[in-house]
Amino acid sequence: MKLYCPRTATMSIIVILLLSTLTAAAQSQFQVESTKVKVYRDGLAHVTQAISVDELIPEVEVSLLSSSVENLIVLDENQLPVDYQINGTTLSIFTLGAPHVSIEYDTVALTNKAADVWTLVLNSPHNLTVSLPKNSTIVYLNQVPTTIDTTGDELSLALYPGQWEISYIVPLQQEDQNGDSPWAAISLEYLVAAAAATSAIIVILVLFILRRRKINIKKILSQNPGLMKDDIAVIEFLAENDGKAFEAEIREKFPDMPRTSLWRLVRRLEGLEIVEVKKIGLENLVKLKK
Repeated sequence: MKLYCPRTATMSIIVILLLSTLTAAAQSQFQVESTKVKVYRDGLAHVTQAISVDELIPEVEVSLLSSSVENLIVLDENQLPVDYQINGTTLSIFTLGAPHVSIEYDTVALTNKAADVWTLVLNSPHNLTVSLPKNSTIVYLNQVPTTIDTTGDELSLALYPGQWEISYIVPLQQEDQNGDSPWAAISLEYLVAAAAATSAIIVILVLFILRRRKINIKKILSQNPGLMKDDIAVIEFLAENDGKAFEAEIREKFPDMPRTSLWRLVRRLEGLEIVEVKKIGLENLVKLKK
């Protein structure tokens, strides 16, 4: 027969409390400031997350919303790349004293389509905001969001942590308030004027394209004698490609160049006002300046 020992039970409780305290301390190494998910018409989801980190911690582990991600980039508060490692849905970030870190990535694994209905399924341990495509109509929610913002053409939902399933429909063409086709109220005079304007735009575009083809590389190199070999190679590639290319196209052209090195190269050329970078959808378009 075993006797009950109050002292042993008390020690067990203390050990459990200490383990709980250590676990809570590990989870407090960073704090998620915001998580945003922007869903596009083709089902692609762009995730943006901002976290604040304990400066004394050299590494933190953050949960991704999917194990299938692409175009992942991690930046510190100075917009400089931070090293990381992915293991499934766990993202290990080597912060090395950075107090703030931003994470961006794309994924197609959060959405699926059946007939005309798209469904977004995600499981988040943090609060997050989801923006659906323009003119979307929600047809199913497994839970009630904190808020639903219908301002403008986009639906924005504030969600609390947990498992979410959101089904929605994206119309192919927006109808007017009377339910008629937008072309029903267009007069013949308007069509003639639109055709004339279209012809003028085409002529202007042709002249613009012909003008953009004349890029003086020698002038660029003479004005920037400190350019490196990789800088010149990227400039020559842009010139051969009508003076512009997406960053993804540049990466394909120079596969041996690390992603972070190419990112710094483009930003360096932008700082020298040799190129300009414009955001088009999810891609960065790099264009040579004249």
